[in-house]
Amino acid sequence: MFHGKKAALGCLAALLLTTSAQAEDLSVEVFHNWVSGGESRALNAIASAFEAKGGNWVDFAVPGDSLAPAVTRIVAGDPVGSAKFNTGTDLDELYKAGLLSDIDSVATEQKWQQRLPDFVWKAITRDGHVYAVPINAQSEVWLWYSKPIFAKLRLTEPKTYDELFADLDKIKAAGIIPFAVGGQDWQLIILFNKILAGVAPDVYLQMQTADYEAAIKSDGFKRAAEIFGRLRAYDDEGSPGRQWNVAVNMVATGQAAMMVMGDWAKGEFTAAGQKAGVDYGCMLGPENDGIILTGDAFIFPKREAQRSGQLLLASVMLDQATQVAFNNAKGSMPSILDADVSQMDECTQKAMAVLQDRAKQLPGTPYVLSADRRQGMQDAISKYWSDEAAPPESLAQAMLETYQSTN
Repeated sequence: MFHGKKAALGCLAALLLTTSAQAEDLSVEVFHNWVSGGESRALNAIASAFEAKGGNWVDFAVPGDSLAPAVTRIVAGDPVGSAKFNTGTDLDELYKAGLLSDIDSVATEQKWQQRLPDFVWKAITRDGHVYAVPINAQSEVWLWYSKPIFAKLRLTEPKTYDELFADLDKIKAAGIIPFAVGGQDWQLIILFNKILAGVAPDVYLQMQTADYEAAIKSDGFKRAAEIFGRLRAYDDEGSPGRQWNVAVNMVATGQAAMMVMGDWAKGEFTAAGQKAGVDYGCMLGPENDGIILTGDAFIFPKREAQRSGQLLLASVMLDQATQVAFNNAKGSMPSILDADVSQMDECTQKAMAVLQDRAKQLPGTPYVLSADRRQGMQDAISKYWSDEAAPPESLAQAMLETYQSTN
């Protein structure tokens, strides 16, 4: 009889556990705009790790650079469970409106503050609470080039912009597109910031302070504008509106010799079966001594039905194995300091070596500037790029007006 009761209690316990598991919804609807080949492979590393822990990843992908689809739903009271944002100021308005859930318990348990760079930790916290998971650290100052084209024309990596323009002339004379440019606002500002951070890093940093007027009127800013303007002569007619991954593939297939993009470009090279140092080259120069860092993070809007899944997803994202798998596919660097990067590509190794010097860590504009000011900068740079007759002074004037009209 005792054994019968014990068996019955065991069945009851099993039933309760099953019912509890069924009651706990580990589904999370995730908004993102990662739809290219390399991006999809990278995102799958997160989704697979999440589902291996019992989660249910519900994909909500919207191509493009806009956060509007996610923000609209959050504000309307029908929020996604998680949304990909830039690490930094973009989450401020949602935080101020009380529409975000903190993930303090996960951050405390996994000791995030000790495992993240200080500037990243500050970027994801508000008033002592954690509201985002930084999935990567991205560097935006890379010049990518075709190794076969460089070998054919006997070119070496240019150390100065004078050398770069001499190489571009040789490539153009050989009938090859010298410089593949994605002529979209956000891509053009990456190109300009790379140049500015290289030739005048002090000006780049000063533009993030209250003393921006002196920075914009400086000789360093003027030189960056001149170099940026000269590059207009080396792109091709297909540049306007071109997607970034298309520009990467132009280099990968030998249609173009060079292009500038963040380190996520490596994901596209990898998806094309190419290897760093063999099929393509990566360089921080010309003249760059520091690295502009940005990153992606996932926020968690208040959605009680998906709360358990949100916490599980947050913990998976900062797991060491997930960080390495994701960033290997994405081409970026892990956001955590304790990740084993020994098996990552040579471009990542090159960047990590530079970043050992804190003075060479330059904050990307999303960390420090408002969305309105960043948009104004993009508009000014795009307008300047599209007018080949515009002098460098016109960009300085437009940039100054943008800063004066935004906070």
